[in-house]
Amino acid sequence: MDLAESRAAESRTHEPSDAEVVRSVIRRATSLTAAANGGRHELLGPDLVLVAPGEWGLLLRVPADSRLARETAMVAREGDGLPVVLDWTDVAPLAVRDRVRSRVRLAGRLFAPQGRGRRLQDGLVELLLDVRQVTLDTAGASTLVDPAELLRVEADPLATVESALLIHLAEDHQDHVAALLGLIDPQLLRGVLGVSPLTLDRYGIVLRLTRRHSHQDVRLSFGEPLPDAEQVGHRLHALLAGRPA
Repeated sequence: MDLAESRAAESRTHEPSDAEVVRSVIRRATSLTAAANGGRHELLGPDLVLVAPGEWGLLLRVPADSRLARETAMVAREGDGLPVVLDWTDVAPLAVRDRVRSRVRLAGRLFAPQGRGRRLQDGLVELLLDVRQVTLDTAGASTLVDPAELLRVEADPLATVESALLIHLAEDHQDHVAALLGLIDPQLLRGVLGVSPLTLDRYGIVLRLTRRHSHQDVRLSFGEPLPDAEQVGHRLHALLAGRPA
């Protein structure tokens, strides 16, 4: 491994890959927009998530009586998948400037296994999404993510509890948030009028530094990725104390 590869590998241990970000956005989302057959379908509810990879795609759970499920079943009778574009918007749980943290778009074809999709006990049907293209938009930059990599990675273990943890940190432990500023290069704090925790994942925490006419996001690494949400408090205290994880 040459120097460039070594640095790239080190960087990956301190922040999530684009594929991990996509899986995490999808995992914690409670809504999505599906565009198919010239129409747009707004799907709401905590069960509308992409679950574990299937044999050659991702499994999408939607209400069995939804228009999207019906259209997928109709196309299935002809042996083809339904062309579809799925969109998710990841919004910061705290009131900060520019709350949209990222947008995820998956383009592909939906199939209904066994003609109608696999029905689940809770009124949902499981459809198979053959992912052809994955796009992640963050901070004004658009990145294509390898669909094969998306099938390999898992969502961050903090994905479903991140919002609650960030709100708790901001509302009940503002002193900790202020103390985290001591870990940031003083040059970056010039003109800063406020700070808010923006993102929390197994690799670390991202703080948003707000200035009068701009803002900047700074990541503080835990050093070693967290195994689960139970270790968040310990890692934050270790970070503040300057101790190894």
